[in-house]
Amino acid sequence: MASRVSESGAAQGHPGAVPRGRTCFYDPASRVWSGLRTAPRHDVGQSLGQLVLGALRACDPGHVTQIGDTGPVTCGQMYERAARVAQWLTGHGYGEGTMAALASRNGEHVAPVMFACFALGITVNPLDAAFDTGDFAHMFGITRPVLLFCEQDLLATVLAGAARAGIDPRIVLFGSAEHQEAAGAGAGAGHLRIEELLQPSGREHLFVPPTLGDPARQLAVILCSSGTTGLPKGVSYTHAFCIANLPTLWRTTADDRLLAFSSLYWLSGFATLIVGTVNMATRIITRRPFSSEYALDLLARHRVTLAFFPPFHANLVVSDPRAPATDMSALKTLLCGGASVSADLYRRLQSWLPRTTEIQIGYGMSESSLIALTDRDVPYRDGTVGSPQPLTEVKIVDADTGRALEPGEHGEILLRVQYPFAGYYDNPEETAATVTSDGWISTGDIGHFDPDGLLYIVARRKEIIKYANYQILPAELETLIKLLPGVLECCVVGIPIPGSDLPAAAIIRSPGATLDEATVHDFMRSRVADYKRLRGGIYFFDTLPVTPSGKVMRRKCLETILAIRAGEPQTQT
Repeated sequence: MASRVSESGAAQGHPGAVPRGRTCFYDPASRVWSGLRTAPRHDVGQSLGQLVLGALRACDPGHVTQIGDTGPVTCGQMYERAARVAQWLTGHGYGEGTMAALASRNGEHVAPVMFACFALGITVNPLDAAFDTGDFAHMFGITRPVLLFCEQDLLATVLAGAARAGIDPRIVLFGSAEHQEAAGAGAGAGHLRIEELLQPSGREHLFVPPTLGDPARQLAVILCSSGTTGLPKGVSYTHAFCIANLPTLWRTTADDRLLAFSSLYWLSGFATLIVGTVNMATRIITRRPFSSEYALDLLARHRVTLAFFPPFHANLVVSDPRAPATDMSALKTLLCGGASVSADLYRRLQSWLPRTTEIQIGYGMSESSLIALTDRDVPYRDGTVGSPQPLTEVKIVDADTGRALEPGEHGEILLRVQYPFAGYYDNPEETAATVTSDGWISTGDIGHFDPDGLLYIVARRKEIIKYANYQILPAELETLIKLLPGVLECCVVGIPIPGSDLPAAAIIRSPGATLDEATVHDFMRSRVADYKRLRGGIYFFDTLPVTPSGKVMRRKCLETILAIRAGEPQTQT
């Protein structure tokens, strides 16, 4: 794994590197790009629980740290709730070495449970509320949790997944009595409810987070790799990783209000929890799923100053007919990442939002946190995801030979961070296949740098379509298709045939649009080479399969199109 930052913490680039831009460095000998080599803002020798609870305790106890569906929670209330949960867990024998899982949306009590686990050295694996039985069984089979925090309405699916994985964890349920009644008589019987852990003890003020043995080795959380192209893996974060890499992701203060629909299953949701709390900002959370109408309502009603949307959701928001009339004057920063951001989407966001709003495009992955980010002081260039972030090194290599490439040359993106993730949980083979002995992480993405140190993502290596010995980038075709009037969203996939793939497009029409296959074919014919034509067909849908965090699930799109081609009945057209 990569070595840590020097004790001096001097702001510098990679040894031998020369400045390229405001905060970017390039070493022409090794062809490595790097961000500032600054010291972590917080002490990495403490636990994540000590950091978070210390921030809550230092804050004005009346300051609102969270606003959810049930109302506001102050810093003082959050600290008390976390202390109560921690004291209950300690009293029942849970602590360092305990593995827990969390199956929940962004509910009111998720944060204090997470903070209590951080404080006690309990490792938590957040899971997606959209999981089916097989998904839960897959992750339970990896982490083997003995403690499970679960929403009431997910209980049946979670229990089925646990049974299939051969585990019998102790379950603590989120959800009110009304939720239990709606779930049916007897639902949740025999399981603990979160309210039992939150009972006042009169000893909350006595709780002191214990000192962990080695925060650089102790796992705080196991996130899941995205799972958009296959089954997820468990991405292990130590306490030191979280403290070094997460609190400085976004510039936030106590005056900020943060909004992200992502649950803690996603890096964006987990990072928002840590960034917002440590920096004393107010997080806006909701259990409700994303819709453009609801997003606009939250942005205006809560005067949100920093929001995160993946491109799919950002496109739906800016395309909503209510958007022009929505008051966005409070929004200081819109973060957009998780997939490619087209030049067209960037410009439409720019024309809709106030001139004072900074649009930041980011690039990251679960295995490293944030890799690159655009900067308000550097003029935006179409397609860029910005320059390398502090404590990060990036190089472009030939995927076949491993040779480092020069600016402008396309290849696979490798990265190295000063505080690396701790590998895939209980999967040394996948870890060795992803991380080299000297700490370089294979992203699986194809891209290049320009001479000024701005990074561009071209495609996922696994998603490249190969037709007649040509390589076709789905993102290139998607960008073109979205320029056609009447197209709201699309996803391009490769239909496998013997020895080749046929490009095919799944399209959502704009409201009221009357778009047909012939129009799309004609539009593309004059804009792409013959081998890039949509020979696999054009398919229209009301929606596309997306993760709760807004990433289009290309694998699911392909499965649906293959089912249509096989003549299987579909529920939408």
